[in-house]
Amino acid sequence: MRPALALTLLVLLLTPVFCQADDAILRDYIPSGVITRFEEPVEYWVGGEDRLEGTYYVDTVVNELRGILPGLAFREVSSRNQANVRLFLTDSADEWQATVTGSAEGAAGWQELGERIRGFTRLVASPKGAIRRADIVLHLDFQTSGGQKLWIVRHEFMHALGVMTHPKAAPDSVLNSMQAQQDKNGRFSQSDILVLRTMYDPRLAAGGSW
Repeated sequence: MRPALALTLLVLLLTPVFCQADDAILRDYIPSGVITRFEEPVEYWVGGEDRLEGTYYVDTVVNELRGILPGLAFREVSSRNQANVRLFLTDSADEWQATVTGSAEGAAGWQELGERIRGFTRLVASPKGAIRRADIVLHLDFQTSGGQKLWIVRHEFMHALGVMTHPKAAPDSVLNSMQAQQDKNGRFSQSDILVLRTMYDPRLAAGGSW
């Protein structure tokens, strides 16, 4: 084999291949057609009364996301002021409500619908769609299994990374809140992964489309 040909094949083998989700799937997840995403590394901070147990679930999901989005760096930082993703882990209904109210401007009258409080995410983005900060509040105590807790963290991270709606035609998505409580154990679905990889394709940018 010629050296030039061998080098070309090696480059092709080592270059990440991003399979883009088809338009119908993308429109289901992102109805506006406009990409909102991080253009800088994700620097995340974990705090709150329930952080000792909850950190395990956060670390597990962050490691999954590192595999899904190898071009997006995830780094844990020690100060909430350094972070562009702030995770607040709460262990009581009162702390949950106080944290949501304190972390999200304009949420003073916000109340959880239903008895099983789970997660809340708020994004701050530039007019061009670059995410500046995401606040995630998690309350994991009502969940009956580790799988359910991981599902909630995956769900909120999908929002924090720029998918702000809930797809209607993807029953296996971690964003499908209509699932029965006992069924909320799934990993990131194939469509979840394809949508995230499309959004964070290095050939695209915040504020653009696919």
